[in-house]
Amino acid sequence: MNPEEYRLAQDMLISDYEHTLLQKYGLEHLIEKIILKQSQLIEKNNHLEKRLSNVNEDLNNAREAQMNLLPRDIPEIDALEFRARFFPSQYVSGDTYNIMRLDEIHVGLYQIDISGHGVSSALFSVSLSQMLNTTGANTLLKSHLDKPPYYRIHEPDEVMSRLNDENFFDRYGFYLTMVYMLINVQTGEVRYARAGHNAPIIQRRDGSVESDPRGGLPIGWDFSRDDPVIKTKLCPGDRLFIYSDGVCEAAGAVNNEWFGQERLIDVIKKEARKPVDDVLDSTIRAIADHTKRTTFDDDVSILAVTYKGPGRKN
Repeated sequence: MNPEEYRLAQDMLISDYEHTLLQKYGLEHLIEKIILKQSQLIEKNNHLEKRLSNVNEDLNNAREAQMNLLPRDIPEIDALEFRARFFPSQYVSGDTYNIMRLDEIHVGLYQIDISGHGVSSALFSVSLSQMLNTTGANTLLKSHLDKPPYYRIHEPDEVMSRLNDENFFDRYGFYLTMVYMLINVQTGEVRYARAGHNAPIIQRRDGSVESDPRGGLPIGWDFSRDDPVIKTKLCPGDRLFIYSDGVCEAAGAVNNEWFGQERLIDVIKKEARKPVDDVLDSTIRAIADHTKRTTFDDDVSILAVTYKGPGRKN
């Protein structure tokens, strides 16, 4: 610290009267110690602010990278329209989802909600996404066969069972809820299973809504599984909505009452004649109005699939 900086620091710390008293009692050395300590604290504070800025930049980059891993549309599948909204409660999220073509007529769709929040859950979600890809002869979603068609698509309950065999909670301290769904784009047939996840909502073209409450336990604990495979059929114009806990469990600002599935269904019914993007935006606005907040305590993700029928174009 140069003399000018020392003088300014001294002026900020004590008045002329206080300085005179310190001189009187021979305690001027205390000023030097205090100024030195303050200088060190300022330097440490500047260092911490720089580190925090770097951490925020890294987390923003991680958020962008995670968002880029999520699908925005379904390439080369005219029978389906896919839309989503995704709002992490922190920089990164334990929610993840994907929609992928399994063969010429089957599309696979999953949504996963991992226990916990933040970086560790986000890293685990990326690992799960890699496990649930369709690259390679044998994956969690498909198996190789030696005769035509040379592959077998795994049923939703089999995918749940294979994931559960990984013993995620014992190995990593995580468990997860999940919906895994197969859609036949030619016939509109849907087969899905859900493990502790919210029940998907189907909205028919006439605006009516249905939701099957059957399902199994979350994945990751050492429990035997018995996941019912729910079958339904979509007609052109029908919509599917799949959503994470952050939607229904968003707590109200007044009495902490959850947003709940009933409110979600009310929004879906009210917006039935509008484009699906408008429905999703109205849902997010309704949650924000319920919580009186622009950020959420839990990760919020909601997916919508519209079945347009075989050979239909956008």
